[in-house]
Amino acid sequence: MMVLGVWPLVSTLPSRAQERVRLVFATAGEGSAFLAFGQAAKPVIERYAPVTIDLRQTGGTNENAELLQAGEAQLGCLSMGPGYDAWNGRGPFQGRPLRALRAVAPLYETAYHSIALAGSGIRTLKELSGRHVGVGPAGGPGEVFFRGIAEALAIKATVATGTPADLTAKILAREIDAFWYGSGLPSPPFAEIAHQADAVVFGFQRDEAQLFRRRFPTFTLHEIPAGTYPGQTEPISSLATWNFIATHAGVVDEALYRVTKALLDRPDEVRAAFPTAAAMTRANAVANTFLPFHAGAARYYRETGVILPPALLSG
Repeated sequence: MMVLGVWPLVSTLPSRAQERVRLVFATAGEGSAFLAFGQAAKPVIERYAPVTIDLRQTGGTNENAELLQAGEAQLGCLSMGPGYDAWNGRGPFQGRPLRALRAVAPLYETAYHSIALAGSGIRTLKELSGRHVGVGPAGGPGEVFFRGIAEALAIKATVATGTPADLTAKILAREIDAFWYGSGLPSPPFAEIAHQADAVVFGFQRDEAQLFRRRFPTFTLHEIPAGTYPGQTEPISSLATWNFIATHAGVVDEALYRVTKALLDRPDEVRAAFPTAAAMTRANAVANTFLPFHAGAARYYRETGVILPPALLSG
């Protein structure tokens, strides 16, 4: 018999409908897209699968990867840029490849861009030199990526860390000059800032994008359409990486199959609460190019005709 509060390491779910498996879902902090997605996905999973979801707020992808590897969370939102580093033991995970991670389902692309109040005079990344810049949670992907591009462009900025909600409040209070962040579009904190103040959203110039992709090769060119934010009349050149739901290899196959099926058979129910999940389709599973799929998720894709690379089906 399964007991609530214990995540299963066996191959079957309880046969009686009233017995449910409890899974911890690692998201991110207040004001983040990952938390908003988790809040939208939780009722859908619980409605269509014999699973109870406990949402856990975290510092984002890097912490989620560690929690999944340790088995302290069984589901987690994972940005595939830092996810690539985690799988291969690079960057913040140097020498510690997290080989228990497995892919479950695609979410959406994270587009990195920046926002500043219009009166700051900041319009490009290079103009962040000498300024105070919010980069998201300490040690998270946003900080890692910003420090990488800052080093490449010789930007001497003072970094401020915190939750998206914290940094939104700080930029509106003029305690920081700009906010660099990656999320689905529109970015929730940027939309909040742009609705409350006259703000400028900006991305990458051509040379900046080239330098960034040399350091972080999992990113691809991404255009933020005009009108994404109030007052934005032109498209913005950005760089993006995919986000996936990830899990631990040892989570019961049937539970992961049912979670995957609940989300990807009924994506419209998630999108109704979280429109950024428009790209959460079974077809987009092929956007994952390196992380093996969990056997339960792979079963769902096989049944629905999604052809995945054999190298990612090894368990």
